Amino acid sequence: MRRAGLAAAALLVALGVATGARAEVEKQGDVIVSIDGGISPKALPRTGVAPVAVNIDSTFKSAEGADPPPQLRRISIGINRRGKIFDRGIPTCRVRSIQPATISAAKRICGGAIVGSGHVRVRVHLANQPPFTFKGPMLVFHAKRAGGERRLLAQVYGRKPPSAFVLNFKIVEEPGEFGTVIKTSLPASASKWAYVTHFDMKLQRIYTYQGKRHSYVSAGCAAPPGFPGAVYAFAQADFGFAEGEDVTTTLVRDCTVKK
Repeated sequence: MRRAGLAAAALLVALGVATGARAEVEKQGDVIVSIDGGISPKALPRTGVAPVAVNIDSTFKSAEGADPPPQLRRISIGINRRGKIFDRGIPTCRVRSIQPATISAAKRICGGAIVGSGHVRVRVHLANQPPFTFKGPMLVFHAKRAGGERRLLAQVYGRKPPSAFVLNFKIVEEPGEFGTVIKTSLPASASKWAYVTHFDMKLQRIYTYQGKRHSYVSAGCAAPPGFPGAVYAFAQADFGFAEGEDVTTTLVRDCTVKK
């Protein structure tokens, strides 16, 4: 049954009717989540893997336009198990090295550990102050493993007002179709004032280790023999909110076999 489904998906690509990348929009209670993303390039080997970039782009808002909006507390993004992470030989970075720090300072201190980038937008509500929106670029660093699990540090810095914070991500290997799960939670110290309205992250790093070229993320296009491509479930994203809402959505993408 699984092979039949894969063949049918590959046939869609062969006929040119596979849907292109598009954002998925989910509503749960007062929460509206829009998420987009995928792997680039789309042309990948039928067997084995090749270097890729993985992109996730998400936006969160209130269906009723409330301010503050629903508070995002948890992010969990499962990537298709055919995507592989290789981090051997990449230096690690520590939270105390980049918190607090500007983006330029973080690059200078832990530049060798960078494996990605992105942006964060936060609606800030502080006591005795009018609410404002915090926007900042994000750098993603390879961190030392903890409990045998890979980790990432996502450092965000905003200029207006000058401020910085770090999100700690775990990379957990799990059984099933989405075998690589990247997850984090809002720090407890931020739960009284931070309302994330946008989060995007791109993981990509090409480097040399022991004389060989490696990619932090690699993937292939597992199309059946004779088919030029396939449709696959790229990622499953789960977002948890303080109000008890839990929004889960799956992104389906297509790939072509690299000639």
